[in-house]
Amino acid sequence: MTWLILVIISAISSSVSRILQKVLLKEKDSEPFAFAFVFQLLLAFLFFLYTFITKTLIIPNLSGVFLNLILMAIFYSLGNIFIYKAFKLAEASEASIIFASSTLWTVISAVIFLGDKLSNSNIAGILLVILGIIAVNYSRSKWKMNKGHLYALLGAMMFGIAFTNDAFIINRFTSISSYMLLSFFLSSITILIFRPNLIKGVPYFVKKNIIGKLLICGIFYSAMIFTIFEAYKRGGQVSIISPIQQSALILTVITSYFILKEKDRMANKIIGTILTFIGVLLLI
Repeated sequence: MTWLILVIISAISSSVSRILQKVLLKEKDSEPFAFAFVFQLLLAFLFFLYTFITKTLIIPNLSGVFLNLILMAIFYSLGNIFIYKAFKLAEASEASIIFASSTLWTVISAVIFLGDKLSNSNIAGILLVILGIIAVNYSRSKWKMNKGHLYALLGAMMFGIAFTNDAFIINRFTSISSYMLLSFFLSSITILIFRPNLIKGVPYFVKKNIIGKLLICGIFYSAMIFTIFEAYKRGGQVSIISPIQQSALILTVITSYFILKEKDRMANKIIGTILTFIGVLLLI
């Protein structure tokens, strides 16, 4: 299986996972920070089960990437906190547009730290994907710069650079699932340290009518993460993988139309879909 097929599988899995996350977070009793903690702990558990069943729990010598592991936990935990604060303090469409820059941060950091090379068509494709994501999320409003916009930018930076940092660390691992187990466990603990009062919101996610949806969401998210790093292991460049995988937003938009009946800003979504599709073609 080629790296491109793996990225496509990752994009589809990401789309399904995003829809399920929307469903889980739309209820008023659903606390975002509690969700972030529970969800990442669930992902760590799922990867633990996978490594146990397949006997692939292999932790290499991490002395050379110890600082990167600390940065990984900080990047993802702060990224989650910044994004939730952004959506609380700014319009959702505005925060989403700024967060689209996460792909740009991944590309820049991958070129600097991983030595990725980009052709002119690659650069054009990346820009079109980002423009497509912006078009999908754009809505007319009087932008007034506030803390929410700054939090969105910081969140995008955290997630963007974190993916490049992951790619650097994972070269030490022969087992991707072992790294994912370590990554999600450390991230969940770090979020708890930053936001200890989130514990109050945890009981909501262990209810009978919620835990099944959470588990399915976790399985699709695990598939998304596993395939994207397997794609990197098989020769894909981080600076190319990231924008192609981010095009999953378009699949989410299409799925949301049929499942969640989200029919607002259809012109934007059509334009965004076309721009993103052309951008992905330039990246392949």
